[in-house]
Amino acid sequence: MKKPFHKEMTIQSPLYIYATEMVSAYYNLLQIKDKRILSIVGSGDQIIDAYYYGAKEVIGFDINKRSLFILEIKFVAISILTRKEFLEFFGTNMSNGTFNFQVYKKIRRKLSIKTRNFFNKIYKEFNYNGKKILKSQYFRQRSMFKYSAQDINTYLKTDKDYFKCRDIIKYKQINFHQLDVNNIASDKKIKGQFDIINLSNVLNYLTDNTKEENLLMELVQATKNISKRLKRNGLFFYYSYSPSIYQKMQRKIPPASRMKLVTGITEMNNFKLSVKRFGGVHENTLDRINVLGK
Repeated sequence: MKKPFHKEMTIQSPLYIYATEMVSAYYNLLQIKDKRILSIVGSGDQIIDAYYYGAKEVIGFDINKRSLFILEIKFVAISILTRKEFLEFFGTNMSNGTFNFQVYKKIRRKLSIKTRNFFNKIYKEFNYNGKKILKSQYFRQRSMFKYSAQDINTYLKTDKDYFKCRDIIKYKQINFHQLDVNNIASDKKIKGQFDIINLSNVLNYLTDNTKEENLLMELVQATKNISKRLKRNGLFFYYSYSPSIYQKMQRKIPPASRMKLVTGITEMNNFKLSVKRFGGVHENTLDRINVLGK
């Protein structure tokens, strides 16, 4: 078994309060109705939005075992809270949530023991101050992302969308596997193959410690292994931010997001490639997903 693919991605990493990608934008561009999907969990939005857009079954995986906790608390919150309460609790953006303890008490009775124990512990640690929890080491601080929760999640746009989501997920069960992306093909706990695999942006981190001359072959092998989990005519995709973001941060574009390498992966694995663009996480930018299939 390979070591975890990224030093910042561990089995007990900080949580995302919301996704840092335009989740609803890309699901709206894919035909996911009645499909079986394997998806990174992250903030939980990738799972919830997939169900909102009609996925038949969504299996979640993440190297961070704590991602289950944020997914579950959102699932339960949707079943109990009004949309207004939900947005006050989690926030309308990445940094203005309250995690109000009185609201949490409405939710916790329906949480699993593991998830309830996790949140009970951190509420006690921060003297039941939810805002301090959200600013703590338990959550990733992503205030640089200025979009709203409604921008990235259709299930939060209107009360009608929210209650539609409630009606959908009340018949769904959370299916989570603590798993490194390197082991998707070999893991025996995940059963069967999938119509769609959502890798979020994990391929951007896969080659952190790889020499330049080895980048292509590492990505070719990784994507080949991932594709083994696809049904016939299935596809997998991953997220690429606008190049302008990296320019502003004076950072190189991650290898998996460089079109020259994307083309190389496609050709060497005999994949079909489709690039879908949409409004990015920063104003006046275009993000994309790279969609690859057999």
